[in-house]
Amino acid sequence: MEDAKEIFYKFIDKTGFCFDAFAEVKDDTDYHRMVAAMLKASEGGDHKFSVGDMLAFRDELFEAGFKWNIDFYMRKIE
Repeated sequence: MEDAKEIFYKFIDKTGFCFDAFAEVKDDTDYHRMVAAMLKASEGGDHKFSVGDMLAFRDELFEAGFKWNIDFYMRKIE
């Protein structure tokens, strides 16, 4: 049986300021800034997300009020 290759994703900021705005979401920790840094790194190709991470951070962006394919989208890394 052939081993399945894990699929990875990167986030793309369509507006040019979505990830910076996400970093400004108020919380009691540095969570939003940390996630925003990873999102920016993935856009530049320096970080990739597993399917589970991609879905979790997508949901975090949704909860913060950002819109799929307006503010951001994800792209599968080949």
